[in-house]
Amino acid sequence: MIKRNIAVTLECFVKRDNKYLMLHRNKDKRIMPDVWMAPGGHREFNEELFECARREILEETGLRIKNLRIRAIGNAYLKDLDQEFYFHFIFADFVGGKLKQNIKDGKLVWLTQEKIKKSENLLAEIREILPYIFSGTEEIISYKAVYEKGNKMTNFQLGDPL
Repeated sequence: MIKRNIAVTLECFVKRDNKYLMLHRNKDKRIMPDVWMAPGGHREFNEELFECARREILEETGLRIKNLRIRAIGNAYLKDLDQEFYFHFIFADFVGGKLKQNIKDGKLVWLTQEKIKKSENLLAEIREILPYIFSGTEEIISYKAVYEKGNKMTNFQLGDPL
């Protein structure tokens, strides 16, 4: 059996006043430098998914969230790093708190759906799933992606729920 190098992570689209919080990652980051994505992070040992989302958003942004719901589940393999990421994309509503910036991670910005769609260097898999996750339905989608290097995605496959 091949030993897998896999990380379990999430990204959380926090909504406030018809805008979503997005992170423009620092150009010095090892993984996905200079890429736009939703804030999030790694799940800790035996951590429940929504517990993780609340913790990560509070730690990274200073914000509190509610009404968490899963919109997509994905798997991405980064060939250049031999790293696999198992993702949950979560939507949540802003409750309170003061937005804090952490320049070493990147810049947090509130964007409309339209501006997210037009963002240059948006994480490639997010660009593919945007029509589904912003569709207004409660359907959860599944997908897999392969990246050659950085944000250069070479394969994307949407799961078939049959």
